[in-house]
Amino acid sequence: MKKQKTTKEVTATEVVDAPTATQTATADESRNVLLGTISYTNEEDYESFLSKMDTNQALFVLIANANYGQSKGLLNLDESELVAKAIKTIKKSATPPTNS
Repeated sequence: MKKQKTTKEVTATEVVDAPTATQTATADESRNVLLGTISYTNEEDYESFLSKMDTNQALFVLIANANYGQSKGLLNLDESELVAKAIKTIKKSATPPTNS
């Protein structure tokens, strides 16, 4: 029996427009992408994002950075575990309690 590899696609719960070192061309515009998830089309948009960044966006950037670094093999196993636990802790504490 052949074993099939399954993958799970993860999507961001918040769309954040900002920059990256990679450029991808669309039909009529050039888009820069940072950390594989944050994109912008020009320097003004990037500067605006930086100057108006709130706490939720900052957390999103940090988590995206950790995920991007992990996907590129920049962390060893212990570092990956540490970052994953930190992200889970942040997400858990950032979730407002529900009223039952």
